[in-house]
Amino acid sequence: MILEMSLTVFISQLIFIGCRTWNVRAVADRNLPQVLLSGGIVHLSWLASLTVGAMSMQELLTDWNWAYLPVIACSLAGGLIGSWLGLKEKLKNKKK
Repeated sequence: MILEMSLTVFISQLIFIGCRTWNVRAVADRNLPQVLLSGGIVHLSWLASLTVGAMSMQELLTDWNWAYLPVIACSLAGGLIGSWLGLKEKLKNKKK
């Protein structure tokens, strides 16, 4: 169960960051269909990540159940890698 939760939160964080970047660009371009689609994906990925992450934090903080630490680490890693990829893409576009 911990492995599945870790993968879920890692992937949902990557999706969240990627789609959030897409959403911001779509808003700047005033592209309503893309704003709605990317916004919906952002919301669903946020909900999945928040649900799994909150449950893991509760287990860790209330019961000192360290088995959930990989879930929290995957959440952090997914968010950081997603941010790095987004910044890398932005820097690549600036060089053009």
